[in-house]
Amino acid sequence: MALLPINKPEKISKSRIALQQIDLHKNALSGDLIDGGTITNFQSSGIKDTSDDVKIIVKKNSVEVESDLHVKGTIKVENLQYVKAQVPKLNVLDAIMIHDNEVLWREELGKSVKKSHLTEVGILKNLQVRNTLYVADGRVGVNTTAPSADFSVNTGGYEVITRMHESNAFVGTHTHVAFAIGTDDTPRLTCRANGDVVVGTETGRPGNFNVYGQLGVNVKYPSESLHVDGNIKFAERTFAAGVQIPTEGRWDTGSIVWNEKPSTNLPVGWVCIKGGKPGSWRPFGMVY
Repeated sequence: MALLPINKPEKISKSRIALQQIDLHKNALSGDLIDGGTITNFQSSGIKDTSDDVKIIVKKNSVEVESDLHVKGTIKVENLQYVKAQVPKLNVLDAIMIHDNEVLWREELGKSVKKSHLTEVGILKNLQVRNTLYVADGRVGVNTTAPSADFSVNTGGYEVITRMHESNAFVGTHTHVAFAIGTDDTPRLTCRANGDVVVGTETGRPGNFNVYGQLGVNVKYPSESLHVDGNIKFAERTFAAGVQIPTEGRWDTGSIVWNEKPSTNLPVGWVCIKGGKPGSWRPFGMVY
């Protein structure tokens, strides 16, 4: 009688091989030997698969992800296209683009951005609003991009400016044109281009010019309510001061020259009794 082995090996068919019939060592099976089928509970040193259905589809020219993609590290791509994105922080190297148009750079908005709804901005270095406002280099211009002073308003080709002038605050015009201050759209005080100052208007309602204090004419520090250094003309009559009857100039009848050096037996002054050049004069108010 023939002797049979205790562990009789199972006969192997052509269609299958039992795992217990294969003697495999660690890392001995190459992935090149696997073709087709589904690997369940897949795990490697860098990949862990716990999904119950297909999540990633690798195609010839693309990779499709069927659900959310959570990346804890950094994604580096040459070209990123998306339909909708929501991230706490988005870090790009150069610019964010929409349809190949730059909309945001690191330090500026793209030139394609035409509108915004900003409600708060930081400290601006320059600001320019087309045909309206210009702010740069410590100057503000309205209706001009080249303000001639700290603040300039251009209207009709003329500038109204404000600036400091020899330690004084200055408000006026930059070119040879009059400047007026008024109310009710009517000039009340006008400084003409030649320097003349006019109070009120020739055709408007007469206005009052009130001075509460001392008024000086050609006097830097007036000492009386009206302090004038020079002649005064009142009611077509000139009032002057001198030491004798005028010998030149035109004088109207009734004009008076007050004696600057009155003394005994000298008149208080001289009065013109007939106008002319210099006219006829008589003394008045003898001092005894």
